[in-house]
Amino acid sequence: MRGAGAGIGIISNPASGHNRDHFPTLRRELDRCPGALHRVTERAADVPAVLREFADAGVGLLVINGGDGTASNILGQLLEHEPFARQPLVTLLPAGTANMNAGDVGVRGSLRRAVGRFRRWAEDRSRPAERLVRHLMRVTLDDDATPHYGMFLGAGAVVHGTEYAHREIHARGLRDDFSLFLGTLRTAWGVVRGEEAFTAPTRLGLSLDGHAAGAADTLILAVSTLDRLAFGMRPFWGTGAGPLRVTLIEQHAPRFLPTFLSIIAGRPSRRARAGGHYRSHNARELELALAGELNLDGELLTVAQRARLTASPPLVFLRP
Repeated sequence: MRGAGAGIGIISNPASGHNRDHFPTLRRELDRCPGALHRVTERAADVPAVLREFADAGVGLLVINGGDGTASNILGQLLEHEPFARQPLVTLLPAGTANMNAGDVGVRGSLRRAVGRFRRWAEDRSRPAERLVRHLMRVTLDDDATPHYGMFLGAGAVVHGTEYAHREIHARGLRDDFSLFLGTLRTAWGVVRGEEAFTAPTRLGLSLDGHAAGAADTLILAVSTLDRLAFGMRPFWGTGAGPLRVTLIEQHAPRFLPTFLSIIAGRPSRRARAGGHYRSHNARELELALAGELNLDGELLTVAQRARLTASPPLVFLRP
């Protein structure tokens, strides 16, 4: 295995969505992984010490057993503080509620199946494993120097849908992948019906790689470094080499439903490609001028005036 060392370091968040009901069993399974150090973190503040321990132990593969928020926090610490002389490979297990990041670059299948697949690979590392390169987004808000990290950011209906899911779906105890599907479906239906709770626009100014790209009343903003989002959605068609993929749909965009369906299917129609109310770009740096909320890997961030997004150095993800 290529990496700073041959060891495996596993970090588990027992409070992540799919870990909650089965963590004792999963913990025993992960504890038995050959050549692995397994650490359970109850708080984000515990992570830096664990990463330093792993670096000192020569860990070459960092395994994250948690959701999108857990993965983004750990990888953000990895990138921001660089405890390793050479960045380890990364494996994501689908232990969260949404698992969008793991769905693109993590071990496939349900959490139990993914843990079993990873254990079999750890016991016989000659088994094939795919390597995928991705960046993270480094997000700074207003004058706050403390960065946030993530692989998906949304505004407009994305935030409205997140608020609805927290209020109406997660509050009822539904936290699996089906709950994400229900929230997405309800948001899309609310937009089609013109319900104010889902269609209230976000006034947004956009700058790409230092060049102003205009301002708009935004219905949907999606930014990601992933190749595919939840349910296999690929809503980006911009050109260029930048790892930040940006799609913006303006309020009152014509023929919204058929155009939106073509976009999320990864086959944007001619109307979408023509620009105007539908835009997609690739960039290395993005500035958003707004007053409102952003969804970063499921976490709602409040912005007073401005958010700046830059692409991190690449990480290599290992998917057995």
